[in-house]
Amino acid sequence: MALTFYIEIAAVWPTYTLEPTVAEKKAWAELAIWVGALLFIWMRLTAGVDVLGQSIGLTVIEQSASRVFGAYLGVGILAAIAQLVVWAYFKSKGELIDFRDERDLAIEKQANQVAYWVGLVAAQSVIIHVLANDAFKRSDITILDLTNATGIVLALITILLLQEVARNIALLVLYKRS
Repeated sequence: MALTFYIEIAAVWPTYTLEPTVAEKKAWAELAIWVGALLFIWMRLTAGVDVLGQSIGLTVIEQSASRVFGAYLGVGILAAIAQLVVWAYFKSKGELIDFRDERDLAIEKQANQVAYWVGLVAAQSVIIHVLANDAFKRSDITILDLTNATGIVLALITILLLQEVARNIALLVLYKRS
């Protein structure tokens, strides 16, 4: 009788594991990659507070096109290498990172929608920021000047990286919720 009671409860009561899924582990790794890439590009193109010998802040440093392109290329190469390292790590552990069921596809679709809206809001914020700085110019020092080439590149790269950060945060939240 007691054994039957246990089986009935086990059939109704959901079991939860504390072990994250492969998709969650991959999302955590990608979140670290994209946050690191965002910090890298801001350290190369802005000035302000010194952090470990690097400066990061809200003052865009006007730089030559070759230097800005070098920072852009550097962040792209570092992110690609980091993505390959994550992929190789999971493959070496024998985990199926390419396998996705219907739940995974639905979660990815929702996370991509979140990334889209974050990108849209960020782009609109940049437009409003540039127009407001021009319309209400009160001093010669503009905080986060996005009207020069360096500022435009910084804004665009930031939007792209913020979309990836938002997508991975949404993935983590949606996997925990489901």
